[in-house]
Amino acid sequence: MRQLAAALALALAGSIVNASGPPASSGSNVPDVETRSSGLQLVPMPRTAQLYATNCQGCHGEFGSSAAEIPTLAGRVGYFTRIPEGRRYLVQVPNVALNTNSDADIAAVLNWLLATYSRAQLPADFKPYTASEVGELRRARIDVAVSRRRVIDALVAAGQIPSADVLALPHVVLY
Repeated sequence: MRQLAAALALALAGSIVNASGPPASSGSNVPDVETRSSGLQLVPMPRTAQLYATNCQGCHGEFGSSAAEIPTLAGRVGYFTRIPEGRRYLVQVPNVALNTNSDADIAAVLNWLLATYSRAQLPADFKPYTASEVGELRRARIDVAVSRRRVIDALVAAGQIPSADVLALPHVVLY
């Protein structure tokens, strides 16, 4: 619980902790006297990481994995970019397609989360999302469950994943 409170406080400050050694300059940028004396330095979080934290982390978790009923990004989401319909799917998921951020911001967050959480699963010829691509793709509305099933079946058929189990969601009984 204490870790969660500390992480929340740092997220609200828009910073991440860098406690890898003594401060690079004299003094500390941390306002608390006790913390300052330890040499703790706060490093600003990159804007894309801030956007992820604000828009995605609540469900997908700080490290790309959360509750069982929420799709895990870590070690998995990159597989979707291996085929055009999977690439489209990532932009057309409702919480991405209907997000109020700009097309450029959404493209930046998608590229950041793919590189951060699933770099090993990206195709060798991966091309980052562009704002214009996101703008075009996010206009479509999809049935998420049907589209996900089709994309996973297409990935298996194309030999991009060995079986649908690689991207399967666990069966969760909510009530």
